[in-house]
Parts: sequence; structure tokens; C-alpha cells
Amino acid sequence: MLLYLGNSGIFACRHCYRLAYACQRETPDDRAARRADKIREKLKWELGILNDKGIKPKGMHWSTYKRLTDNHDASVNASLVGIAKRLRILNEKLNEFTDG
Repeated sequence: MLLYLGNSGIFACRHCYRLAYACQRETPDDRAARRADKIREKLKWELGILNDKGIKPKGMHWSTYKRLTDNHDASVNASLVGIAKRLRILNEKLNEFTDG
């Protein structure tokens, strides 16, 4: 068990301080974007879900390439849908603020 020194000067575990890993605070669309970037690393493509796709890496089987690109596309779509939902909610809140 690791102990952390908090602002109060008391050593305590991460559960006592209610610390969380960064991935535990991610939204589902952030998680999907991170998953797509991990696939992009395997394919040796430029990171970022809005960047163009690259080519099949030399030596990779076509079946592996197809599986990875299918998973990449599904993750990108899930991420973009989540982002669109968040923006729609944000837009609705902004409209309520400006109208009220």
C-alpha cells in the first residue's frame, strides 16, 4: 500500500484522500478516442482521431490490418458521437443562459 502526503501533512492511502487515476475520470468518448490512438500507434499512423488514415504497415497481415482499422473506425465514431452529444448539451445550456 502506498501512502500519500496531503496538504494537511497527514500520510494516508489514495482511498482515504479519494484520489483517482486519470482514466477513471474519463468520459466514454474520451476513452474511445484513447483507444483509437492506441490502435493508431500499432498501425504507425499519426495520432489524433481527426487525422487521415495511413497505410498498412509493412509485414502486417491483411486480416490484422482489417481488424485494427475496423476497431479504429468504431472507436472514432463512438468518440465523435459522444463529443457531439456533449456539445449539444453545452449549446442547450448556453441557450438557456442567454434566453433567461
